[in-house]
Amino acid sequence: MGLLKSVKDIPGIDYYEYRDKEFYNKYDYRMRVKIPGVRYTYTCKRSVDLDRKIAGKFKGYGNIRKEDLKTVVDNVSALKAIIDLQSSRKDKNIGLRIESSTVALFSNDLQALHDLKSTIGLQYDYNVTQAQTSEYAGTKEFVNEPKHKFRVYLKSKRVSDTFVTELSQLFARTPNLHPSNALNEWINPKSKRYAWKQRYSSASYFIDYDDESTLSYLALLYGEMLGKKYKLEKRADPV
Repeated sequence: MGLLKSVKDIPGIDYYEYRDKEFYNKYDYRMRVKIPGVRYTYTCKRSVDLDRKIAGKFKGYGNIRKEDLKTVVDNVSALKAIIDLQSSRKDKNIGLRIESSTVALFSNDLQALHDLKSTIGLQYDYNVTQAQTSEYAGTKEFVNEPKHKFRVYLKSKRVSDTFVTELSQLFARTPNLHPSNALNEWINPKSKRYAWKQRYSSASYFIDYDDESTLSYLALLYGEMLGKKYKLEKRADPV
């Protein structure tokens, strides 16, 4: 599991999860919903199997306990929707996993996940997480041995009023972060007349570091501001 960070300003997404790969190496988004009694759908190949379980006529593993029967009946519509999603798999772009009372649905189509809420039931609580991967865009090679092992660029975008100050304080207390000269000049302008430039970051600004885990730390703080990541290596001598 990666690091979770609550998201407030991105429509349709509740959390970022910082991880090495996408969910199951293929999905960008995961939607979770708790449905009481969903574990009783494990051995149901069709929704009629759930009806048989409720009637006590199901032949096989996973019959419903008496104390859980009312819970299953109260949530039968949602449970049948999950069974249908599992059995039909009409949409090959949707993945599904059940753990205890939680259903996790996966997709690269954010809207497709939100559309499933109407199918399952709007009365349930849903949360959507987007995977933020730490995969590197490539390797930057240098004639001489680089001073550091890794580099992450910022994005070109408008920043909050406090971002520059927070970044300056972060560098002051974290000696293993090495901002580029241009980034240093941006957060520490030589003249106040250039202060207006601090409203926007630039994709040319970067931070070097040596411990790969540092990226997770930066992502947890400012994941939405991080752009491409690179490994830094000395160029191999020609044979």
